[in-house]
Amino acid sequence: MSMNASPDAEAQLVHLQEHAKKELRSRMRAVRRVLPLAVCVERSRRANDRLAQLPEFVQARTVIGYSALRKELDPTGLLALAASLGKRLGLPRVQGDRLQLHAYAPNDALQEHALGMLEPVASAPLIADAEVDLIVVPALALDAEGYRIGYGQAFYDRLLPRLVQAFRVGVAYDFQVVSELPRQAHDVAMHCVVSDTRTLRM
Repeated sequence: MSMNASPDAEAQLVHLQEHAKKELRSRMRAVRRVLPLAVCVERSRRANDRLAQLPEFVQARTVIGYSALRKELDPTGLLALAASLGKRLGLPRVQGDRLQLHAYAPNDALQEHALGMLEPVASAPLIADAEVDLIVVPALALDAEGYRIGYGQAFYDRLLPRLVQAFRVGVAYDFQVVSELPRQAHDVAMHCVVSDTRTLRM
């Protein structure tokens, strides 16, 4: 809290930031919803090509991805490439209010969570936080300084500070990358933002 800000002023600021995030989530979802599937596939392919060129991806031994939900940018192509290069792959699984990281290989069976995303089965081997070299993070919006807005569940807000060794890459379609987002003290910036048309390093 600022030395000059009263608790009431600080609370008002947080309220305004949360309202702005809610509006952004709604707008980005609406635009993404009307994208044709073929466009999503092509834009995802372009973004995956950019991700594959990152030196941090080339050097990574353990890569964490995600299972795309509701026309999210889909990292499946990148994960398939990582597997072909002998990298260890992982996906998050919701455990209470946290994400646990489980080993994953292409064609592994996945379960649908109540929130709609696909995740590894509970018996899949765990990946320790310290073993993660690179994590690909989904977002509804990203900005030029690496800050992101997710779906509001704060799963990644709790996960990312644990991954002290990991290179954090936020991914989204280019219309989801904006100049600046509202941010709060607990927000964790990405090291890099990748869209279908550009790569921004922080």
